[in-house]
Amino acid sequence: MAAAPDRYELHYEDETHLETNPQLGRVWHRVGQQPCVPAAGTNRRLTVFGSVEALGRGRVEVLQARQNSAGFARYLAALDARHAATGRHMILVLDNGPSHVSKATRTALAARADWLEVLPLARYSPQLNPKEHEWRRLKRDHRRHLASSLRAFVDEVVAGLEQLGGERCDIVDEVPQWWIDGHRKEPTGRPRGRPKGSKDRKPRQRRVTNLPAST
Repeated sequence: MAAAPDRYELHYEDETHLETNPQLGRVWHRVGQQPCVPAAGTNRRLTVFGSVEALGRGRVEVLQARQNSAGFARYLAALDARHAATGRHMILVLDNGPSHVSKATRTALAARADWLEVLPLARYSPQLNPKEHEWRRLKRDHRRHLASSLRAFVDEVVAGLEQLGGERCDIVDEVPQWWIDGHRKEPTGRPRGRPKGSKDRKPRQRRVTNLPAST
């Protein structure tokens, strides 16, 4: 790669979670007492799939609501766009996370084998992944206060990712609208509660009270 930097790109990929409540680094408390920090509202979690290029030529970041195989597929789609724009052969360093070794992910990686090479990272070795250090910087510098809304929270994360630097920053906002609206899961459209007229699969048995035997 060092001999032909215009032909190859080496990306270190990883995921992280960002909480809407402020990141707590250090706190004073009495010995033997559990510290309690007040927070406003209900906490929400945002997931970022991202990678940093080894020679400082930028990054690929995808913001979304879940850490699963579908989320990693969205990251690969962003990597497709970068490959189409640069024309370089991609080398991707991955750990053994569940979203990296699933059947759907293996199929997606095999379909890109002509321009994407995967290098597995050694088990339990986060110190070998430079992306881990960037997550630490992002949480330290941009998550010390409460955002006014979930939309503002996502925008602040995007701004923090942009400030990490690089020649080309591909940052994709894939956060669904139902997450912005405050839902924990995607709404199904059905009214809340037990549906009217629904019946149990097994009929409920009547409770019979044991009466004393007649004498």
